[in-house]
Amino acid sequence: MPSLSPALVMRARMAAPLVASGTVVVTLVTCLVLTKSRHIYTGGLHWPYFSDMGRDSPGYYIFCVGLTVTALALAYTWVSNFEFQRAVLGRPILLGQVTRATLRWASACMVLGAVSTIGLPVLAFFSTSSYPTVHNYAAYWFFFLETVAVFINTTVSSKIYRSMRTTRDSGVFTNNGLPADPGMPADDAHAARVASVWRTFLIQAVFTALFFVAFLLYLPIGLAVVKDFEHLTIADCLERGYGEKYCTDTMRKNDTETKLWNYEDDFSASQMRAAAQLGCILTLVGYSVSFLSHDFAREVDKPRDTTRNQVPSTHFYTIPVLNSPSSE
Repeated sequence: MPSLSPALVMRARMAAPLVASGTVVVTLVTCLVLTKSRHIYTGGLHWPYFSDMGRDSPGYYIFCVGLTVTALALAYTWVSNFEFQRAVLGRPILLGQVTRATLRWASACMVLGAVSTIGLPVLAFFSTSSYPTVHNYAAYWFFFLETVAVFINTTVSSKIYRSMRTTRDSGVFTNNGLPADPGMPADDAHAARVASVWRTFLIQAVFTALFFVAFLLYLPIGLAVVKDFEHLTIADCLERGYGEKYCTDTMRKNDTETKLWNYEDDFSASQMRAAAQLGCILTLVGYSVSFLSHDFAREVDKPRDTTRNQVPSTHFYTIPVLNSPSSE
Protein backbone atom coordinates (compact mmCIF):
# COMPACT_ATOMS: atom_id res chain seq x y z
CA MET A 1 0.00 0.00 0.00
CA PRO A 2 1.60 3.31 -1.07
CA SER A 3 2.33 5.79 1.70
CA LEU A 4 1.76 9.52 1.60
CA SER A 5 4.74 11.65 0.70
CA PRO A 6 6.40 13.55 3.57
CA ALA A 7 5.69 16.85 1.80
CA LEU A 8 1.97 16.05 1.60
CA VAL A 9 1.87 15.04 5.26
CA MET A 10 3.63 18.27 6.22
CA ARG A 11 1.15 20.38 4.25
CA ALA A 12 -1.76 18.49 5.83
CA ARG A 13 -0.41 19.14 9.33
CA MET A 14 -0.09 22.86 8.66
CA ALA A 15 -3.41 23.10 6.84
CA ALA A 16 -5.54 21.25 9.39
CA PRO A 17 -5.73 23.97 12.09
CA LEU A 18 -6.19 26.64 9.41
CA VAL A 19 -9.00 24.67 7.77
CA ALA A 20 -10.69 24.00 11.12
CA SER A 21 -10.52 27.64 12.21
CA GLY A 22 -11.27 29.16 8.83
CA THR A 23 -14.20 26.89 8.08
CA VAL A 24 -15.99 27.53 11.36
CA VAL A 25 -15.55 31.31 10.98
CA VAL A 26 -16.78 31.27 7.38
CA THR A 27 -19.72 29.08 8.39
CA LEU A 28 -20.61 31.38 11.27
CA VAL A 29 -20.44 34.55 9.17
CA THR A 30 -22.36 33.01 6.26
CA CYS A 31 -25.14 31.73 8.49
CA LEU A 32 -25.34 35.10 10.24
CA VAL A 33 -25.65 36.97 6.92
CA LEU A 34 -28.36 34.58 5.72
CA THR A 35 -30.22 34.88 9.01
CA LYS A 36 -30.24 38.67 8.98
CA SER A 37 -30.91 39.07 5.26
CA ARG A 38 -33.77 36.55 5.21
CA HIS A 39 -35.26 37.75 8.53
CA ILE A 40 -35.14 34.30 10.11
CA TYR A 41 -36.57 34.09 13.62
CA THR A 42 -33.86 33.46 16.23
CA GLY A 43 -35.77 33.71 19.49
CA GLY A 44 -35.66 37.48 19.76
CA LEU A 45 -31.93 37.68 20.57
CA HIS A 46 -29.70 40.43 19.19
CA TRP A 47 -26.88 37.91 18.78
CA PRO A 48 -28.44 34.49 18.08
CA TYR A 49 -27.28 31.04 19.06
CA PHE A 50 -25.17 29.50 16.31
CA SER A 51 -27.63 26.59 16.10
CA ASP A 52 -30.59 28.88 15.41
CA MET A 53 -28.68 30.52 12.57
CA GLY A 54 -28.12 27.10 11.00
CA ARG A 55 -31.66 25.85 11.48
CA ASP A 56 -33.46 26.88 8.28
CA SER A 57 -32.54 26.24 4.65
CA PRO A 58 -30.18 27.21 3.01
CA GLY A 59 -28.22 27.98 6.19
CA TYR A 60 -28.87 24.45 7.42
CA TYR A 61 -26.85 22.91 4.58
CA ILE A 62 -23.99 25.35 5.07
CA PHE A 63 -24.10 24.62 8.80
CA CYS A 64 -23.92 20.84 8.23
CA VAL A 65 -21.12 20.96 5.66
CA GLY A 66 -19.14 23.58 7.58
CA LEU A 67 -19.20 21.78 10.92
CA THR A 68 -18.44 18.42 9.31
CA VAL A 69 -15.34 19.83 7.60
CA THR A 70 -14.37 21.56 10.84
CA ALA A 71 -14.72 18.28 12.77
CA LEU A 72 -12.49 16.36 10.36
CA ALA A 73 -9.81 19.05 10.32
CA LEU A 74 -9.92 19.48 14.09
CA ALA A 75 -9.63 15.74 14.71
CA TYR A 76 -6.56 15.57 12.48
CA THR A 77 -5.14 18.61 14.26
CA TRP A 78 -5.32 16.82 17.60
CA VAL A 79 -3.65 13.72 16.13
CA SER A 80 -0.84 15.81 14.61
CA ASN A 81 -0.42 17.68 17.88
CA PHE A 82 0.15 14.39 19.71
CA GLU A 83 2.67 13.30 17.09
CA PHE A 84 4.61 16.51 17.73
CA GLN A 85 4.43 16.19 21.52
CA ARG A 86 5.53 12.55 21.43
CA ALA A 87 8.60 13.51 19.40
CA VAL A 88 9.50 16.43 21.66
CA LEU A 89 8.96 14.48 24.88
CA GLY A 90 11.13 11.53 23.85
CA ARG A 91 14.45 12.82 25.14
CA PRO A 92 13.19 14.63 28.29
CA ILE A 93 11.54 11.35 29.31
CA LEU A 94 14.76 9.46 28.59
CA LEU A 95 16.71 11.86 30.79
CA GLY A 96 14.13 11.81 33.56
CA GLN A 97 13.28 15.50 33.13
CA VAL A 98 9.64 14.62 32.44
CA THR A 99 7.73 11.61 33.70
CA ARG A 100 6.36 9.06 31.28
CA ALA A 101 2.91 9.92 32.61
CA THR A 102 3.15 13.19 30.66
CA LEU A 103 3.15 11.23 27.42
CA ARG A 104 0.13 9.26 28.59
CA TRP A 105 -1.66 12.53 29.34
CA ALA A 106 -0.77 13.75 25.85
CA SER A 107 -2.24 10.55 24.42
CA ALA A 108 -5.43 11.00 26.46
CA CYS A 109 -5.65 14.57 25.21
CA MET A 110 -5.47 13.39 21.61
CA VAL A 111 -8.26 10.85 22.18
CA LEU A 112 -10.53 13.35 23.95
CA GLY A 113 -9.92 16.07 21.38
CA ALA A 114 -10.51 13.78 18.41
CA VAL A 115 -13.56 12.06 19.90
CA SER A 116 -15.12 15.40 20.89
CA THR A 117 -15.42 16.38 17.23
CA ILE A 118 -18.08 13.71 16.71
CA GLY A 119 -20.48 16.12 18.36
CA LEU A 120 -20.11 18.76 15.65
CA PRO A 121 -21.73 16.97 12.69
CA VAL A 122 -24.28 15.38 15.03
CA LEU A 123 -25.48 18.74 16.39
CA ALA A 124 -25.46 20.16 12.86
CA PHE A 125 -27.54 17.46 11.18
CA PHE A 126 -29.91 17.06 14.15
CA SER A 127 -31.24 20.61 14.25
CA THR A 128 -32.29 22.42 17.39
CA SER A 129 -35.91 22.59 16.22
CA SER A 130 -36.44 19.01 15.00
CA TYR A 131 -34.21 17.06 17.43
CA PRO A 132 -33.56 19.37 20.40
CA THR A 133 -32.43 16.65 22.84
CA VAL A 134 -29.92 15.04 20.48
CA HIS A 135 -28.73 18.47 19.37
CA ASN A 136 -28.15 19.73 22.91
CA TYR A 137 -26.34 16.62 24.13
CA ALA A 138 -24.10 16.66 21.05
CA ALA A 139 -23.18 20.26 21.86
CA TYR A 140 -22.48 19.35 25.51
CA TRP A 141 -20.38 16.39 24.35
CA PHE A 142 -18.23 18.59 22.14
CA PHE A 143 -17.69 21.48 24.54
CA PHE A 144 -17.11 19.40 27.68
CA LEU A 145 -14.59 17.07 26.03
CA GLU A 146 -12.85 19.98 24.28
CA THR A 147 -12.56 21.74 27.63
CA VAL A 148 -10.80 18.77 29.21
CA ALA A 149 -8.57 18.30 26.15
CA VAL A 150 -7.58 21.98 26.11
CA PHE A 151 -6.61 21.94 29.79
CA ILE A 152 -4.59 18.74 29.48
CA ASN A 153 -2.86 19.93 26.33
CA THR A 154 -1.89 23.27 27.86
CA THR A 155 -0.45 21.45 30.88
CA VAL A 156 1.59 19.17 28.62
CA SER A 157 2.85 22.21 26.69
CA SER A 158 3.91 23.77 29.98
CA LYS A 159 5.91 20.67 30.92
CA ILE A 160 7.57 20.61 27.49
CA TYR A 161 8.57 24.26 27.84
CA ARG A 162 9.97 23.79 31.35
CA SER A 163 12.01 20.76 30.28
CA MET A 164 13.51 22.66 27.34
CA ARG A 165 14.18 25.79 29.34
CA THR A 166 16.18 23.88 31.94
CA THR A 167 18.13 21.83 29.39
CA ARG A 168 21.65 23.10 28.82
CA ASP A 169 23.23 20.48 26.59
CA SER A 170 20.44 18.97 24.53
CA GLY A 171 19.11 21.81 22.46
CA VAL A 172 20.53 20.66 19.16
CA PHE A 173 19.73 16.97 19.38
CA THR A 174 16.79 15.03 18.10
CA ASN A 175 15.18 12.11 19.86
CA ASN A 176 17.57 9.87 17.92
CA GLY A 177 20.58 11.55 19.46
CA LEU A 178 21.84 13.14 16.25
CA PRO A 179 22.15 16.83 15.39
CA ALA A 180 18.86 18.40 14.31
CA ASP A 181 20.62 21.07 12.26
CA PRO A 182 24.38 20.58 11.95
CA GLY A 183 24.78 23.97 10.29
CA MET A 184 23.27 25.89 13.19
CA PRO A 185 25.27 26.80 16.30
CA ALA A 186 24.18 24.94 19.41
CA ASP A 187 23.00 28.02 21.30
CA ASP A 188 20.98 29.29 18.33
CA ALA A 189 19.34 25.92 17.72
CA HIS A 190 18.38 25.54 21.36
CA ALA A 191 17.09 29.12 21.54
CA ALA A 192 14.97 28.56 18.43
CA ARG A 193 13.39 25.44 19.92
CA VAL A 194 12.68 27.12 23.25
CA ALA A 195 11.19 30.17 21.52
CA SER A 196 8.90 27.99 19.41
CA VAL A 197 7.67 25.99 22.39
CA TRP A 198 7.24 29.15 24.50
CA ARG A 199 5.16 30.77 21.75
CA THR A 200 2.93 27.71 21.61
CA PHE A 201 2.45 27.60 25.38
CA LEU A 202 1.80 31.35 25.66
CA ILE A 203 -0.94 31.30 23.02
CA GLN A 204 -2.51 28.25 24.62
CA ALA A 205 -2.39 29.66 28.15
CA VAL A 206 -4.08 32.92 27.12
CA PHE A 207 -6.85 31.29 25.10
CA THR A 208 -7.38 28.55 27.69
CA ALA A 209 -8.17 31.19 30.30
CA LEU A 210 -10.51 33.07 27.95
CA PHE A 211 -12.19 29.88 26.79
CA PHE A 212 -12.78 28.68 30.34
CA VAL A 213 -14.57 31.91 31.29
CA ALA A 214 -16.79 31.67 28.20
CA PHE A 215 -17.41 27.98 28.83
CA LEU A 216 -18.55 28.60 32.41
CA LEU A 217 -20.97 31.31 31.29
CA TYR A 218 -22.30 29.21 28.45
CA LEU A 219 -22.86 25.83 30.13
CA PRO A 220 -22.49 25.40 33.91
CA ILE A 221 -23.52 28.91 34.97
CA GLY A 222 -25.68 29.59 31.93
CA LEU A 223 -27.76 26.44 32.30
CA ALA A 224 -28.17 27.12 36.03
CA VAL A 225 -29.60 30.63 35.60
CA VAL A 226 -31.57 30.32 32.37
CA LYS A 227 -35.26 29.46 32.52
CA ASP A 228 -36.83 26.53 30.71
CA PHE A 229 -37.00 27.30 27.00
CA GLU A 230 -40.43 28.06 25.56
CA HIS A 231 -41.77 27.64 22.05
CA LEU A 232 -43.06 30.47 19.90
CA THR A 233 -46.81 30.11 19.50
CA ILE A 234 -48.38 29.74 16.08
CA ALA A 235 -50.38 32.91 16.70
CA ASP A 236 -47.24 34.93 17.49
CA CYS A 237 -45.47 33.41 14.49
CA LEU A 238 -48.28 34.47 12.16
CA GLU A 239 -48.47 37.90 13.77
CA ARG A 240 -44.76 38.47 13.10
CA GLY A 241 -45.30 37.75 9.42
CA TYR A 242 -43.33 34.52 8.97
CA GLY A 243 -45.98 33.05 6.71
CA GLU A 244 -48.85 30.64 7.17
CA LYS A 245 -47.11 27.60 5.64
CA TYR A 246 -43.96 28.17 7.71
CA CYS A 247 -45.85 28.70 10.98
CA THR A 248 -48.62 26.12 10.60
CA ASP A 249 -46.85 23.42 8.60
CA THR A 250 -43.04 23.60 8.32
CA MET A 251 -42.42 24.56 11.95
CA ARG A 252 -45.65 23.26 13.48
CA LYS A 253 -45.15 21.42 16.79
CA ASN A 254 -48.75 21.03 17.92
CA ASP A 255 -52.06 22.85 17.61
CA THR A 256 -50.82 25.95 19.43
CA GLU A 257 -46.99 25.98 19.25
CA THR A 258 -44.24 25.97 16.66
CA LYS A 259 -40.88 24.21 16.94
CA LEU A 260 -39.19 27.62 17.17
CA TRP A 261 -37.59 28.52 20.49
CA ASN A 262 -38.64 31.82 22.08
CA TYR A 263 -36.11 33.37 24.48
CA GLU A 264 -37.80 36.75 24.86
CA ASP A 265 -39.21 36.08 28.34
CA ASP A 266 -35.70 35.28 29.58
CA PHE A 267 -33.77 37.62 27.31
CA SER A 268 -30.84 38.57 29.59
CA ALA A 269 -29.79 35.05 30.55
CA SER A 270 -30.31 33.70 27.03
CA GLN A 271 -28.39 36.55 25.44
CA MET A 272 -25.54 35.98 27.89
CA ARG A 273 -25.40 32.30 26.92
CA ALA A 274 -25.48 33.09 23.21
CA ALA A 275 -22.64 35.58 23.62
CA ALA A 276 -20.70 33.07 25.73
CA GLN A 277 -21.21 30.44 23.04
CA LEU A 278 -19.68 32.84 20.52
CA GLY A 279 -16.82 33.37 22.98
CA CYS A 280 -16.23 29.61 23.19
CA ILE A 281 -16.11 29.34 19.41
CA LEU A 282 -13.73 32.27 18.92
CA THR A 283 -11.38 31.25 21.73
CA LEU A 284 -11.17 27.71 20.35
CA VAL A 285 -10.31 29.27 16.99
CA GLY A 286 -7.58 31.28 18.70
CA TYR A 287 -6.35 28.20 20.55
CA SER A 288 -5.99 26.25 17.33
CA VAL A 289 -3.63 28.96 16.03
CA SER A 290 -1.09 27.73 18.60
CA PHE A 291 -0.69 24.49 16.65
CA LEU A 292 0.73 26.48 13.74
CA SER A 293 3.85 27.20 15.79
CA HIS A 294 4.75 23.50 16.00
CA ASP A 295 8.07 22.98 14.22
CA PHE A 296 7.33 19.58 12.67
CA ALA A 297 10.29 19.86 10.30
CA ARG A 298 12.75 20.12 13.19
CA GLU A 299 11.13 17.88 15.78
CA VAL A 300 9.34 15.17 13.80
CA ASP A 301 10.29 14.96 10.13
CA LYS A 302 13.96 15.88 9.99
CA PRO A 303 15.13 13.18 12.42
CA ARG A 304 13.64 10.57 10.12
CA ASP A 305 15.37 12.03 7.08
CA THR A 306 18.80 12.68 8.61
CA THR A 307 19.15 9.38 10.46
CA ARG A 308 18.36 7.00 7.67
CA ASN A 309 20.93 4.19 7.43
CA GLN A 310 22.54 5.37 10.66
CA VAL A 311 22.58 3.67 14.03
CA PRO A 312 22.26 6.38 16.69
CA SER A 313 23.42 5.88 20.22
CA THR A 314 21.90 7.35 23.32
CA HIS A 315 24.13 5.59 25.82
CA PHE A 316 26.18 8.68 26.59
CA TYR A 317 23.33 10.99 27.52
CA THR A 318 23.47 10.40 31.23
CA ILE A 319 26.86 8.79 31.81
CA PRO A 320 29.03 11.11 33.91
CA VAL A 321 32.72 11.51 33.19
CA LEU A 322 34.77 10.38 36.19
CA ASN A 323 38.39 11.22 36.85
CA SER A 324 40.76 8.30 37.40
CA PRO A 325 42.17 8.08 40.92
CA SER A 326 45.79 9.18 41.01
CA SER A 327 48.40 6.96 42.66
CA GLU A 328 50.97 8.46 45.01
